[in-house]
Amino acid sequence: MSTKKISKFTIAVIFIIFLIIYYYFDLETDTDIKIFLTISTFLFSIFAGFFISRQNKRYSDLRSQISNFDGGLSAIYRTSGHLGKQSQKEIGKILKNHYRPILENKKWDYYFTHKTSTLTSIHNVFEKNIGKAQLTSLPNTALNRIVASLQEIQKTRKSLITLHREKIPNFQWTLLGLLTIILLIALSGINSQFLLIPALTKAIFASSLIAVLFILYQLDKLVFFKGMIGEKSAQDVIDIIDDKK
Repeated sequence: MSTKKISKFTIAVIFIIFLIIYYYFDLETDTDIKIFLTISTFLFSIFAGFFISRQNKRYSDLRSQISNFDGGLSAIYRTSGHLGKQSQKEIGKILKNHYRPILENKKWDYYFTHKTSTLTSIHNVFEKNIGKAQLTSLPNTALNRIVASLQEIQKTRKSLITLHREKIPNFQWTLLGLLTIILLIALSGINSQFLLIPALTKAIFASSLIAVLFILYQLDKLVFFKGMIGEKSAQDVIDIIDDKK
């Protein structure tokens, strides 16, 4: 079952639980909770909106940088054809070995937690097959472009590592959690016992708060959108090597 389906099911269960609580139990108090409800709603909307916006931008930046990284590797593979079929074949093998664990494990950040020697291996291929050989104009230009691409890929990888670490800190999660608790407590102080519409409204509002936290959590973990981030880009490189594109 996908994360998206689990979230929908969980939110539905939470909604039903809140509806039952608000309909059958009287949690009304003598304290005026409207001021708490207003302030906490205002603060929650500001912080949650900011965090969601920031994480959504992080996702977009990651997707862009992954595309640049994969595009650089596919360009290296295509350009290596000017340096001989053997070099291109070896580069293709290195790239397949690079992308295979990413696609198999469905983890775009696989090489942030596992050691990689992809770029070093590419350097070694050209060092071994070309070395100090005198190249004609076209192969020499191709080699210079490959070296420039490798430098850009190194920069892109550093950007990916930085973006990968830009998750929501525990302090900010704690802040959102406290605001959510205050909102739920304040909401519970509004009488709705045996009143369907008020109980339904309160249940919708309460479950919406939990849904916002779910959305933020999924964005933080980069699992909000369908499929693995960068999956199509990685598969595209494999298809290019297999001469499908």
